Amino acid sequence: MKQPSRRVRSMIMRTFVGALVCSFAVFALMVVLFGFTLEDDIFELQVREATANFLRDNPVVKSDHGSLPGVKMTYYVGTEAMPEWLRTKIKPTYKDRAFEVFGGDNGHFHALAQTMPDGRNFYVFFNARRFVRSTPEIKSFLMVIGGMAGLGLVLSLYFLTRMSRKVSRPLEEMANMLADGENVDGRLAVPAQAPRELHALAEAIEIRDQRIQVLLERERQFNRDASHELRTPLAVAFGAVEVLEEKQDASAALTRVKAAIKDMQQLTEGILWLGRDARDAQGCDIKAVCEHSVAAYRHLIGSRNVTVSVKGEERVKMPVPEAVAHVLVGNVLRNALSYTDSGAVTVSVSEGLVEIVDTGIGFGGVDVERRGFGVGLTLVERLSTHFGISFDVRSRPEGGTKVVLSWAEPV
Repeated sequence: MKQPSRRVRSMIMRTFVGALVCSFAVFALMVVLFGFTLEDDIFELQVREATANFLRDNPVVKSDHGSLPGVKMTYYVGTEAMPEWLRTKIKPTYKDRAFEVFGGDNGHFHALAQTMPDGRNFYVFFNARRFVRSTPEIKSFLMVIGGMAGLGLVLSLYFLTRMSRKVSRPLEEMANMLADGENVDGRLAVPAQAPRELHALAEAIEIRDQRIQVLLERERQFNRDASHELRTPLAVAFGAVEVLEEKQDASAALTRVKAAIKDMQQLTEGILWLGRDARDAQGCDIKAVCEHSVAAYRHLIGSRNVTVSVKGEERVKMPVPEAVAHVLVGNVLRNALSYTDSGAVTVSVSEGLVEIVDTGIGFGGVDVERRGFGVGLTLVERLSTHFGISFDVRSRPEGGTKVVLSWAEPV
């Protein structure tokens, strides 16, 4: 499935907003973690200093539990004097180290275990619950960060919008200008404040367009020269054949030569249209072209039992010049007549449609001995593409080939 296209401005906005939201989320997480870590470090430092001061002033601790001066802290010598709930929280591995005790309703304690000179363990507990940020405080803190992030997002979007317009608007204008098919020389006016890359792009497009215009002019000149060089000898040959017809009775050979020259004139005119603008073409009566082509190529049937007919609506306009229509219909019809041994070739004309059906060997079913099936169909395909005509050729299940030339009717 084809991915839907996106505008440059939309891509910039989405990328920036996504990056900004992720950055603020990471920043908020780091700030919260840093706050908790800093609190723990401060509490642990206070417990250590209070413990060191107390043991320095009291080399021999006489009571098995009591309070330390300053910020209220509780100490215990050993675990016997501890409350039951606290005793269960103390592990034997707690020696000469700081640790935390989560006592639920009893409090949140930062503690220190230190071994005294007599080998007993001295425990100090500091209930830090009233100093620790509560959940509402954390939420308020995050709301402040979120507000700052929102303000930063609004300001950033404002400046980003202005910046993206400097990029996207010239691109859109260039795209619209290129879409009209006209010469872009001097028309790509990129604003001076636009990024340097856009100026480089506009310059590259103008240089490429100049090269294309040179090639197009060279092709137009070639078509003009070729038209003159090809049409003149064909016209002379056709006139000579007409003179011969007047001086002597028309023979089958002379008629064939005249038809071949006429066919070459139409083919030459049709091929030359590949180098012209299809929008300059005028339509033609396609049924009349089909009837003329049938008359011109009927001799290909020879002695075979093949009937050929044209049916359908009158005065149907095909949006191609008459010479091009002769090439399109003539090539398809010639193949149909050449490779139908018996049966019928039917040309049907209706609004926006020409259908040629035969009962021959079928498209792609030619024997090696009869190579040449499809000669001219490549030219038909190129002319169809040039004039916006849909060209479809396929074998029929019941035998033979079906070719359809279709086009959209003008609104």
